Amino acid sequence: MAAYRCNTRAWALAWVLALPLVARAHGGEDHGAPVAARPQAGGQESPRRLAGGQVMLPKALQHAWQIRSLSLAAASTPPQWALQGRVVADPALGGRLQAPQAGVLEAPAGGLPLPGQTVAAGAVLAWLRPQPGALEASARQAEQADLAGRVLLARQRAERLAQLEGSVARKDIEAARSEADALARQQAALGGGLARIPLRAPFAGVVAALGAQAGERLEAGAEVLTLLRPDRLMVEVLAADPALARGLGDARGEAAGQTLTLRFAGAGRSLREGSLPLLFRVEGSPPLVLGQPVRLWARQEGPPQAALLIPEAALESRSGSDGARVWVHGAPEQFEPRLVRIRPWGPGAWAVESGLVAGERVVVQGAGLLGSVR
Repeated sequence: MAAYRCNTRAWALAWVLALPLVARAHGGEDHGAPVAARPQAGGQESPRRLAGGQVMLPKALQHAWQIRSLSLAAASTPPQWALQGRVVADPALGGRLQAPQAGVLEAPAGGLPLPGQTVAAGAVLAWLRPQPGALEASARQAEQADLAGRVLLARQRAERLAQLEGSVARKDIEAARSEADALARQQAALGGGLARIPLRAPFAGVVAALGAQAGERLEAGAEVLTLLRPDRLMVEVLAADPALARGLGDARGEAAGQTLTLRFAGAGRSLREGSLPLLFRVEGSPPLVLGQPVRLWARQEGPPQAALLIPEAALESRSGSDGARVWVHGAPEQFEPRLVRIRPWGPGAWAVESGLVAGERVVVQGAGLLGSVR
């Protein structure tokens, strides 16, 4: 019995020791080639920053991060300038409606026009009732009283002379009547100076802004409202270099995400705050408002210039007004940061003045991801 127990224990111990081998064999099935170990962070297959600032990025991660690069090529185009302007009204069909004299603003029957409302040419937009000062009002009343008395005397004299017709010369009677009529017209003109004045729309357009309210007392020259034609807007640019106006052609503009077609209208002949005003006419009727900033790119007549152009997405960071950092794709898995000098060239495009040469590959997608590698 003792020998049997020893054999049983030995057999059980051998079975327990054999369990791991059975689990690994899994019934003798073939699992194929062993799976390669996943690269660890910081290993050869992980992105890393080199001592010189370059970034090592494996091809697999380049595809995963969707890194795209573009080979630079020189483009020959006419000289182009990036300018900053603002939307203004056409001086011929746009402007401000002002009070011709001091008075109180009164609304017409339908009320004052609201911003955005379309008005017809000649329509009465508001009334202005003159309100003279106390001294002026007293002087007017005194003059009216004096004229009323003179008119009464002149008419009485003309009637008496008319009754004596035949014994009084005809020319004396006519002179008395003319004097009475002249005094009456003078009295009517003096009284009409206090009648309310209609403020009419000089042309058909849209009310851009309302500068006063009904019942408000206005001084002479005060702005009542601003009227414009949406299809006759312009862009005004203040150019620091007056030579820019020579040979300037049409331009492309950008305002609030919309692209504008601009036609060069003319340049001033006097400086304003040290700059020369340039005017461009806006084609069509885009939804613009007065004073809205516009960025435009104008071409100038002259021999074509060679320029290296890169898109906006290639700029990983900006430094100052003309500096930026881009990434150059050199070796297959190596990216180098490069400081370049740029200037605006067009909507979403920049011209490289220094820091890059033709033929180099510049990252145009994913530049921010490269800059985040530490």
